[in-house]
Amino acid sequence: MSLKISEFPGIDPNHVTKLREAGIETTDDLMRMWSDQPKRASLGEKTGLSAEQFTKLAAMGRLARVKSVGAKYVEVLVAAGIDGPKSLFEFTPETLMKRLGEVVAEKKLTYPVPTPAEVGAWFVDVKPVVGAA
Repeated sequence: MSLKISEFPGIDPNHVTKLREAGIETTDDLMRMWSDQPKRASLGEKTGLSAEQFTKLAAMGRLARVKSVGAKYVEVLVAAGIDGPKSLFEFTPETLMKRLGEVVAEKKLTYPVPTPAEVGAWFVDVKPVVGAA
C-alpha cells in the first residue's frame, strides 16, 4: 500500500516539497530510491535532508505499508526503535503495547498511540519471525 509522504505527521512541508522535486511523492517512490544505494547517496544533495532524516523517513515508509498501521502511528513506532515490519513483528501485540507505553511515558511523547485492538489487527495473518522471543 503506497501512501503520500505528505500524509505523514511531523514531516516538514519544506521537506515534502524537496522530496517531490527529487521524484519522491509516495512510500513506493521512497522505497525504490532507498533500495538503490547510488541514488540514496545523491538524495541528500538533491533534497538537503541528512542521512539520519532519510533513515527515519525510510523506517516510517516501511512501517506505514504494514496493513492497518498507515501513517498515523509511524512516529511512535520509530520512537520505540522499530524501523520496519521485521522489527515490529519481533513483538507480540501485548509486548508491543507495553513497549509503546514505556516509550511514550519515558520520552513524554504526544504522538497518537494505537489501541490494543488496532495493534492486534497488525498481527493478523503475520508469519512469526524466526527467533522471536
